[in-house]
Order: sequence, then C-alpha cells, then structure tokens
Amino acid sequence: MPVSEEKVRKIRDITSEVLGKVGSENYRQKLVFDLLNAIKANDQRRFFWILLRALNAHLKDSSKARELARLLGKTFPLPESDFEKVSYSIVFGIMAGGES
Repeated sequence: MPVSEEKVRKIRDITSEVLGKVGSENYRQKLVFDLLNAIKANDQRRFFWILLRALNAHLKDSSKARELARLLGKTFPLPESDFEKVSYSIVFGIMAGGES
C-alpha cells in the first residue's frame, strides 16, 4: 500500500520539529548530506540507521521524537518510489529548520 500524502506531510512536519533545530548548522548539514547519499544509493537500511542515530538523542525528552520513531517504524521498509517520497520529506523537514 502506497504511503499517503498526509502521512508524508506528517513525517516532514514532525521531523522539522524534532531535528530542524538540533545541534549546530554544520551538524544538520552533515546529517542532510549523509541522508542524501543514502537516498541516492537507494539504501534504506543506511538511511534509517543514520536517521535513528540522530533521533535517538531526543527520544527520552521529546514526545514528538517518540511519535516520529513510531511512525517511521510503521513505514519502513518501503517500495523504491515511496522511499524517495518519505526520505526526501525527512530531509526537507530537517532543512526547514523547525519552521512551518
């Protein structure tokens, strides 16, 4: 079953809230760079590993981080076309910097 546009937007928005302002600008740039490389290689395992590593630091203190982890756990693994939609929405969420 394809991932709905509503779910993709929700993932993007929560990612923006949780990871959009985390760490320094350099940290976010490196995170985005690593995620984009995993997308380019169509490597869902690596993408998910990088994302979970970044998300892990916030699980204890953030209900939004826990919500994002649950949502991602229900979403991955994905067909290639859905992987691109979801993964790019995550990258856009990080790049948005917590802004709506």
